[in-house]
Amino acid sequence: MKIEAASESHLPAYRRYFQACRAEGLEYYRELDGDAGEWLRQLLRHAERESLPEGWVPYQTWFLVTGEGEIAGAARLRQGETDVIQDEIGHIGFEVLPPWRGNGYGRVLLQYVQALGLCPACGTWVVVCDAASPASIRTIESCGGQRLEDMPQKDGRVLRRFSLTSLAGMLD
Repeated sequence: MKIEAASESHLPAYRRYFQACRAEGLEYYRELDGDAGEWLRQLLRHAERESLPEGWVPYQTWFLVTGEGEIAGAARLRQGETDVIQDEIGHIGFEVLPPWRGNGYGRVLLQYVQALGLCPACGTWVVVCDAASPASIRTIESCGGQRLEDMPQKDGRVLRRFSLTSLAGMLD
C-alpha cells in the first residue's frame, strides 16, 4: 500500500472506487452528481482553487493505493473555515473500503494528513464521524483526536466532533 495525491492517472481505479463507495452507501459519494471521471477532474480543480461551488473551500485528496493499483481508501483535507466544516463534515474526511478495513489503513491515512497537511489558523482541525461508528471513533482517537461534542441531526443520526492536532504544525 502507498498513499498518493489524487491525479488523472488514477482515473481507471477511481471509477471502480467511486462505484464501490456508492454501493457501500458512503454519504460523500451518494450525493455526487455526474460520472466518476468528471468528479475526479473536478476534485483536482478544487484542489487548485478552481471552479469551487458557492460556500466550498479548496481541498486536497489522497488515495490509499494497493500494489495492484486499486484504490482502497481516500482522505480529504479541507483548507478553510465554514459552519458546514465546523458542524457537519470536519476539515478531514476519510474512508476505507470494506475489503481493507480492520488493518489500520484509516489510521495511516489520518496520520498522513496530520503529518503533511497544512494546519488551519486556529491550530487544530475538526474531524467529524458518526457517533454510531466505533471503528471511526477508535481511528480518530488513536491519532490523538479529542472529543468535543455529540451533535444530534434532524435525521436521527448523531455526529461526534473531535479536535485533532496537526503534526506538521508541531514542527514549526
